[in-house]
Amino acid sequence: MTGMVNTILQIFSKLRFVIIILLLSSFIPSCGLFDREIQQDKRIAEFRYRMNLVMDSRDKHKERIAALEGIIEDINTDEYLVTPRKKNILLMEGNMFISNEYLGLKNYKKAIKYTNIIIDMDSASPKGFYNRGCIYQILDEDSLAILDYGKALKLDSDHSDAYYNRGIIYEELGDYDKALDDYNKAIKLNPSYIADVYINRGNTYLAKKACDKAISDYDKVINMDTANVKAYCNRAGAYIMQNRYDEALTDCNKAIALDSTNINAYSKRASIYEQRKQYHEALDDCEKILILDPHDRSGTHRSVKKAIKKLRLLVKNKQAGLYK
Repeated sequence: MTGMVNTILQIFSKLRFVIIILLLSSFIPSCGLFDREIQQDKRIAEFRYRMNLVMDSRDKHKERIAALEGIIEDINTDEYLVTPRKKNILLMEGNMFISNEYLGLKNYKKAIKYTNIIIDMDSASPKGFYNRGCIYQILDEDSLAILDYGKALKLDSDHSDAYYNRGIIYEELGDYDKALDDYNKAIKLNPSYIADVYINRGNTYLAKKACDKAISDYDKVINMDTANVKAYCNRAGAYIMQNRYDEALTDCNKAIALDSTNINAYSKRASIYEQRKQYHEALDDCEKILILDPHDRSGTHRSVKKAIKKLRLLVKNKQAGLYK
């Protein structure tokens, strides 16, 4: 009996040993896969480091493009990048860099080509559609830009940049209700450039002659950034539309104090001075615009010269005592 028990115990011991061996053998391949995953993530980090290093260390667009194309070739042939999704993410990042470099060279055809590559890799990502929309917007291809921003927003309804950029297009097209809708959505998402959205929404309200709403938006910007010249200038324009010339003058003076080369501020201040019959001061501001912009980059010379001619006559008549 004792011998039989010993035999049974020996059999169980052997079985337990076999089970342990089987468990270890099944665990060893999984460890190999785990090591492979770690190696892959390490390679991904290395490729990202190389791409960022190119952006930081190369001075010229063409040099960066050549280096990035070499990295993309290395990504495509790398034996450790076995997960297609992770490999595609890396390739999309590299192609996005190249697209932006061609954008910097104003080679819009090539920039679009690389955004198309990104879209082909992952049509469920909003990145390619958004970037292509930006390029179309630069090219004034408004309908194509709106279409791409719409696709980006369908994929990501919280894409504040797409709302904002599409709002700008609608504003320029005079479709103010659609512009306001997009600006409102962008503001709700509270992007880092929220002051810009408020300025554009204020401008849209101003175009609709909703001056109080426009002023409210400019107020918000100034409360966030007391040195925002554009907000002071635009609020001055809203005050002028309401014949609130004292407040408008204060804003123009503030804008000029912050930026003594701001043509918009001088132009608005000249119109205020003219309304207040301070013709000499208005004339000085108009002449200042010609000095600040000798090559007429602002496209204001024709109207400013016409205003100068009129103001000189008004100054002469006032000095002659024809009117007070």
